[in-house]
Amino acid sequence: MNKKTISTILLTLVAATGVAQIAENALADTYWRNETTGDWLIGITQNHVIYANQVWDIANQVEKKDTYLLTLDNGTTIKVGKPKKGLRSMTIGHQKPVLCTPITTATLPDYPTKDMRTGFVDNGYREGDSVTIVGWLKDMPQEEWQKGSEFGLTWNSLITDEPEEFYTKMDSLGRFTLRFPVINTSEIWLDVSRPDFISVAEPGETYFFLYDFKTGQKLWMGDNVRLQNELLAHPTEGRHDRIDFSQGGKVDAMDFKAQTDRTRAHWTAELQRRIAEHPTLSQRYIDYAEGALQNIQGESMMQAMYFMHDNKLPQEYMDIVSKEFWQKATKPYTLYDDFAYFMGTYLEYHTPQQGNLEIIQAMMDSLGCEYPLRDVYFTRMLCEMIEGMRTPFDSLSLALIERDYVKMPHARAELEKINDKYTALQQRLQQRDISNSPSLKSSDDLKDISEGEALLQKILEPFRGKFVLIDFWGTWCGPCKEALSHSEEEYERLKDYDIEYLYLANKSPKDLYEKVIKEYNVIGDNVAHYNLPDHQQSAIERHLNVHSFPTYKLFDRNGNLIDVKVEPRNLDALAELLEQLK
Repeated sequence: MNKKTISTILLTLVAATGVAQIAENALADTYWRNETTGDWLIGITQNHVIYANQVWDIANQVEKKDTYLLTLDNGTTIKVGKPKKGLRSMTIGHQKPVLCTPITTATLPDYPTKDMRTGFVDNGYREGDSVTIVGWLKDMPQEEWQKGSEFGLTWNSLITDEPEEFYTKMDSLGRFTLRFPVINTSEIWLDVSRPDFISVAEPGETYFFLYDFKTGQKLWMGDNVRLQNELLAHPTEGRHDRIDFSQGGKVDAMDFKAQTDRTRAHWTAELQRRIAEHPTLSQRYIDYAEGALQNIQGESMMQAMYFMHDNKLPQEYMDIVSKEFWQKATKPYTLYDDFAYFMGTYLEYHTPQQGNLEIIQAMMDSLGCEYPLRDVYFTRMLCEMIEGMRTPFDSLSLALIERDYVKMPHARAELEKINDKYTALQQRLQQRDISNSPSLKSSDDLKDISEGEALLQKILEPFRGKFVLIDFWGTWCGPCKEALSHSEEEYERLKDYDIEYLYLANKSPKDLYEKVIKEYNVIGDNVAHYNLPDHQQSAIERHLNVHSFPTYKLFDRNGNLIDVKVEPRNLDALAELLEQLK
């Protein structure tokens, strides 16, 4: 049987089984843009067509003299005309023919005309809005599939200043549909383990996203995706300025401000060069990129407060921050992650150390802080208050707070969620009493010792013959409590190394201190807790050069400090170290 006969038989089998394939011709794995508008109109693969934000199966295909008639599984026909100077006409259903160019670049080429529209969708922060992304991670190699069969994205909540993550399963070809809630127009990070790039999602929109691993192309399809395609082709650039920890308290604030000016000027010049090279970039892209640089500088300037003496910045410096970044903030406020960080530090800087909600409200009035930022900041503070106390508000207090201070639906929902969490926790902890646990050590026999080294040796004395891992923590320290939440895993993982876990709490009220220990079950036969008076705790911290929290120190079986960096949050590394020492 010769090759021609085999080919004839295969073609006959394809026709008989109804399996439609576009193979070894000009249309396989090609993507086409509308020549007039510049938008991605259609994609054609071996067995599928992408158009109208969906992937359709090809039910039948007829080729005649380099023209094609594709019939999709929904009955729609697509007529593909003969190429003329690299262009083809595409007729979808009963629509008028559209002249199309093949997309041969990794991202959509520059749009043919300038778009002067400005502004971003602002839904007023109403409840119930969402965005839908339909997509296809096409022809993913096996190593990419090993990263997981879910597609995910993240956006940072303005209300909690924490990432909100959303995931959906992909089918065996890498296709997915993900609908996720949004407060307002937001920056989003797409599937950080694979495409890993930033984009913008506007409420109510449906987008189609393609990542073709075979061709290396990334494209957006939809009614309003010009900004998204331009961000793929021309990612925004910038750099946060930071003061090195070693320079804390030594840097002049106005000198640092000048440094951020130079950084912004550099990236602004780069942006202007890009605009000159790509003159049809949309005004929305330009506005977005300029706003990103503004927010990066504002965030950098406010972060500097943590490196100044007493966290104080000169009035001249703060006047510039207020005028250039606070008063000129881009709306909607959810558009940039950096604004959430900037807002938190800016309002924290102005918040009185001691003050009730009425005083804080007056402070926000003086700063011109209106809806929704007022609701957002009150919610942040109230959530921090609940987290700090590990105690919920009663129902009456919560109702009064929501009536007078928090009216934004998303903010109220977040406040109620964390309040419900600690209501349930409170009920659970009330059923457990650890006040007589041998893990809670009395400091009575230490009361006459004030020198750090002597205190430490007295505390370590009962544990000679064992490794001792000291954890310096505090009930006020979020990372400390996050680490404590993994204590049971830590104890199980290191159970073969004969360790005494010694916890020394910094400035932690007794009732809250015991709540945290109960919440994370940080007790056991080889667990010891001390809540020393401030002067004794400070003496030990000075002796061991402890300046941040949590800090961990490891002592050998003879009570000697082992001069290595210890990190229980990396259990594998700690287990390897202990294996070498035992």
